[in-house]
Amino acid sequence: MPPSPFRLLVIGNDPRLIHLLRRYAEQSRCQLTERSLTPGVAAVRQWQPDAIIFLSLEQLQTAQALVDDLAAHETPVLVCAAVAEEARARELGADACLLHPLTYAHFAAVLAAVSPPQPH
Repeated sequence: MPPSPFRLLVIGNDPRLIHLLRRYAEQSRCQLTERSLTPGVAAVRQWQPDAIIFLSLEQLQTAQALVDDLAAHETPVLVCAAVAEEARARELGADACLLHPLTYAHFAAVLAAVSPPQPH
């Protein structure tokens, strides 16, 4: 039985960045779900994402209740940010940053870092 695809939940409203992430997710064989607004904790638990990507630091900042809940369930929180925003992103609960300008190599490396090891 093949392993289930890595499930990403993307939160934010940046069509160009979502398009880029969708392409990278397809290349990585990830399943991507998009929400323009931050969903409630119950909805996120129902979707059971393997990681959540916030498209901006502002979006991450407004979702602190969700981020706190995700930390308790060990769901990795990623945020698209500039290098200068990385320390602030970590303060807000991000486990890793997808740094601008976002390349596929960086996207794949961050996903590998937050993914559980695959059984052989």
